[in-house]
Amino acid sequence: MAEFSLLSLNTFGLPLFLGLGRLARLMRQLNRSPAQVLCLQEIQQNAYLPLLVRGLPAYKHHAYERNRFAPKGGLYTAGRVMLQQTQFVAYQNRGRMVSLGVGDWALNKGVLLSHTDISGQRVIVMNTHLHANYAGNWSDPAHVYAKIQRDQVSHLAEMVNAQPRDALVIVCGDFNFPRGTFLYDELLNATNLLDPLAQDPRPTYRPFRLLPARKWSLPIDFGMVRLPQSKHVEVHADVKHIQDPTRALPHQRFLTDHNALTLHIKWN
Repeated sequence: MAEFSLLSLNTFGLPLFLGLGRLARLMRQLNRSPAQVLCLQEIQQNAYLPLLVRGLPAYKHHAYERNRFAPKGGLYTAGRVMLQQTQFVAYQNRGRMVSLGVGDWALNKGVLLSHTDISGQRVIVMNTHLHANYAGNWSDPAHVYAKIQRDQVSHLAEMVNAQPRDALVIVCGDFNFPRGTFLYDELLNATNLLDPLAQDPRPTYRPFRLLPARKWSLPIDFGMVRLPQSKHVEVHADVKHIQDPTRALPHQRFLTDHNALTLHIKWN
């Protein structure tokens, strides 16, 4: 059987060089991953790009779109396999500059698409990071942040549906809304995407102590799959805590405030 594997992770790559040492240690851990493709979010400074290339020597192929201060969308995809036809598509609704979401607006949130070929099967990886919902209000479609997210979900669904039906399509990243919300349901209903962890309650965001865990410790990162036509496909997914095992103290082992998602896909 042919196989494809992927790891998706929000790196907490803060700007102003605040993530420099931590990202270097994080890349050393990710370079040991067996995943064929890494999809990283929150790379918030162009200065981190050489660090990622140096820190991931096992991944020879890299995709991103450079912008003035940071790669567009804060998105970076690395592959042990060839990444072809890479393209960044910005969401039409980026939010507002004068708001709590100025960071989201500045990053030009969107989707980084990468194509690869595995044993003759076209695989399309869509790495994304949606606008944050700073109020944690996902029940009111009229709420200002939910409206931005809804527009981005609609745009994302259009891009998924535009991909060839014979392709294996993977949409992964930080969606900034949890399962069970109208945004989650609308995305699945508008596409043929499957969430292999749909029944898994484990959180992917690990909030800092100042934030109430009951409200913010949630599964907001997803690895969704659209299966190709006329193929028998097996999908296995998991949630992984990435930390630095070489450090003694818990705060020293910290590498990012998100857990990683892994996908392992097999087909005839």
